[in-house]
Amino acid sequence: RLASVDVLVDETYAPQPRSYDFAAFKDTYELSGSEAYGFLTSSRVARVDGTLSEGDDLDWYEARLARPDWAVVGLARVLHPGLFHTRRFFRNIAANEVPEIIKAASCQRTLPACDATAKAEAIALLGGMDEQATNAAPPRSAAIAAVSVIATALVAKAV
Repeated sequence: RLASVDVLVDETYAPQPRSYDFAAFKDTYELSGSEAYGFLTSSRVARVDGTLSEGDDLDWYEARLARPDWAVVGLARVLHPGLFHTRRFFRNIAANEVPEIIKAASCQRTLPACDATAKAEAIALLGGMDEQATNAAPPRSAAIAAVSVIATALVAKAV
């Protein structure tokens, strides 16, 4: 059955995700790398630990807001290398990608959990009718566009 799998998403728990690489994946599943599995020959083994906090927390689980549009684009980047450049959530360990670290210094706002003097702010709705969201295209349009591109690429591959 594995011979027909072109892309594999490995969700194995890794207590130290920065050190989990393709060699660790092959060891975990007792693979030599010479097997005729599509995901090995195409070098497409994805993980959801592509973006981590400084404390090795996975952005996939810890992000402040759910962003399915980012997930679609991130997975599309692994499925179709070269078509998408934005890296979100996913990394391809078969291509020797390492996690990107999100540092506290990159935060644009101080959150109340980090500073007692900071005030809580309303979270803008994604694609909602609030003032900030009306100035930008709804994120779901990005996800729909990404899915459309993936579907088109898959149809083109099948033909």
